[in-house]
Amino acid sequence: MRLGPVRSRYRGVSLLELLVALSLGLTLITTVMMQVLGGGRGQRLQAAQAQMIEDAQIALDLLRADLMMAGHAWPRRAQTGSSGLASWGDDLTGPVLLACDAGFASLPSNGAPSCATVGAGSASASSAIEIAYEADVYSTVVGSDGRPTDCLGNSIAPTVLPDGRLAFLAYNRWQISSSSGRSELRCGGRGASGPQPVVDQAERLVLTWGLPVDTSPGTALRYVSASQVTDFAQVLAIRLCLQMRSADALLGPQDMRTYRDCHGVTQSSSDGRLRRSFHTTVAWRHHRAR
Repeated sequence: MRLGPVRSRYRGVSLLELLVALSLGLTLITTVMMQVLGGGRGQRLQAAQAQMIEDAQIALDLLRADLMMAGHAWPRRAQTGSSGLASWGDDLTGPVLLACDAGFASLPSNGAPSCATVGAGSASASSAIEIAYEADVYSTVVGSDGRPTDCLGNSIAPTVLPDGRLAFLAYNRWQISSSSGRSELRCGGRGASGPQPVVDQAERLVLTWGLPVDTSPGTALRYVSASQVTDFAQVLAIRLCLQMRSADALLGPQDMRTYRDCHGVTQSSSDGRLRRSFHTTVAWRHHRAR
């Protein structure tokens, strides 16, 4: 008996079918990779936002607490002011608050700093302040030597008064400093050590000062720059704005890069970093201001 040709149960794949399968596989792999990368990028953006919020809250809390201490001192002696009213004198000398609209020009270790000139770049300048008060073991963290400390936790050297008593006078200086691509909120006191970083990625600090519009009780406030304040004893509130940025460039071409700065002006982030401005207001119960 003669048998016909035997057909194989296996059939080859044509080139067209192979190309279609490869195309579908690549499409599937690309979709999965985009979802994975997009999810990781979204997590990085959320982490950067959370870090900025946390750092801004820490910085504003520190500034608020220090501003509330301005002028605090133990009453030492009775005195009569220029208005003829009696008051208590203390061991503080000079202004208890020195505010600069465009930062410090100099930081002498044994005297008051000087303010930088407000020039054409004042729209992007950062405020700086020196806050003076009499520190004690109740209002500050006590150092290892039992002395009061400044904003960095450094023990304050005592000041010898004319009558031989010792007083611990804090002069905390707050400013924004940028170097080597970093931008930080720094603080330091008078003495050998200069300002040190307190909060990283703080890019700008703007302080405005609330003055009463008139002498009527409960009058509205108008907020002005430090250079427009002639008497800080009239200040009733302080507005603080801190502009933060992310540590890394996270924004892609598809992301919105605009943000509002401390003056409410829309700006664009040209370096791909996230930016956000944080605001708070301090009702200033100052002990005194000179």
